Amino acid sequence: MDFINPPMTEDSHENMPMENVIGSLFLGFLAFILSFYVSLRALRQRKKNKYPFNQLYKNDL
Repeated sequence: MDFINPPMTEDSHENMPMENVIGSLFLGFLAFILSFYVSLRALRQRKKNKYPFNQLYKNDL
């Protein structure tokens, strides 16, 4: 929980520990992969059902 209240150096500068930086980069990368995968699945599903009403009109003719 160092990211909420980062430690202070001797000259009163806040520093972010390197493990927090690496951890946040890793979690950000995982979040990007997950969101990209979900968006691709949604786009594939949308493309599959893009024009469902055209099929009904063709069958009615």
